[in-house]
Amino acid sequence: MIYNAFYNYLSINNILDVNQSGFRTGDSCTNQLSVIVHEIMKSFDSNPILDVRGVFLDISKAFDRVWHEGLIYKLRCNGVEGKALNILQSFLKDRYQRVVLNGQSSDWERIKAGVPQGSILGPLLFLVFINDISIGLKNNVKLFADDAYLLSIVKDPVISANSLNNDLSKIQQWAYQWKMSFNPDVTKQAQEVIFSKKRSLVNHPPLNFNGSVVQKSAVQKHLGVILDEKLSFNDHLKYVIDKANKGIGVLRKLRFYVPRGSLLTIYKSFIRSLLDYADVIYDQPHNASFSQKIESIQYNAALAITGAIRGSSKEKLYQELGLEYLSSRRWLRRLSLFYNILNSKSPSYMYNIIPSVDRGYLRSNIRKIFDGSFDLGFPPAIKRLYV
Repeated sequence: MIYNAFYNYLSINNILDVNQSGFRTGDSCTNQLSVIVHEIMKSFDSNPILDVRGVFLDISKAFDRVWHEGLIYKLRCNGVEGKALNILQSFLKDRYQRVVLNGQSSDWERIKAGVPQGSILGPLLFLVFINDISIGLKNNVKLFADDAYLLSIVKDPVISANSLNNDLSKIQQWAYQWKMSFNPDVTKQAQEVIFSKKRSLVNHPPLNFNGSVVQKSAVQKHLGVILDEKLSFNDHLKYVIDKANKGIGVLRKLRFYVPRGSLLTIYKSFIRSLLDYADVIYDQPHNASFSQKIESIQYNAALAITGAIRGSSKEKLYQELGLEYLSSRRWLRRLSLFYNILNSKSPSYMYNIIPSVDRGYLRSNIRKIFDGSFDLGFPPAIKRLYV
């Protein structure tokens, strides 16, 4: 009840940063990844082609570092006062912890920072604490809980680098002021990927963060999806397919000991979920080779579950197990995502993905849009994602 009242207050008053997707009702990793990929694809489709610099940051032990006094101050600044503030203060204060090892215990110590993990209020209080991190930043910023992503569309390499360095400096100052820490581990420093489809490489000035040069990488895993510098998603697909094939190997070994229904549940929970996750991001609906490669994983799983020989009818196996074609599942999710954006059921930061045309006109022709008989002249970036 407290959570619902507090979340409704923050939502109604538009207090939470629209660029924060973590722990937000109606938002998801897929939504944020869709916008990121859309912005990069738009730059690839522009004339001339533009590079995009993406910087990936991570708050170290984020939930354990929330400074209680700073959080109470920010709650007051956001209009939380009186009994409501007293309840939240009571939720945080007078908590103690100790270490028990091999039967020996340390002294109890009072907890002065951190939000209780495993609680429903903890993540929401964390969002309030980091809510002002993007204030004053010039570049596009996306947040997902304690993960931060800065994006700069490069028209001039020097200007872009200066702008990013200024933003990184502001983030560093924010972290110092509020007793947080970004990427302190030397093995997990801030990373950047320069997304580019140019044939000739451009010299991009270095970026600095926390006294170190931001490391350049050809790929970066963000919110569970591996993004490569050309957005081909080849690395991500290889990762997903390899992991799925290992799972199918386990299914083959379990087939002699586990009922078919349990094997099917294991497949849906641990293997198909890998293929389903964020599939609207990397899907290639007009690439037959891609569809066959992905579909072959489910076919192999069906063989492992049923014990059928290779060459058995795919359609019969799917009917027997009650499985849909993976391409149909991807198409349905693309359509659902497009529908939610079109009908304002997605976060507001996604609305700009669809061109500024009459939405009623779009709704009346949505079936034609997806069967290819109606063309609004969408940019290629949009067609890759949704059509």
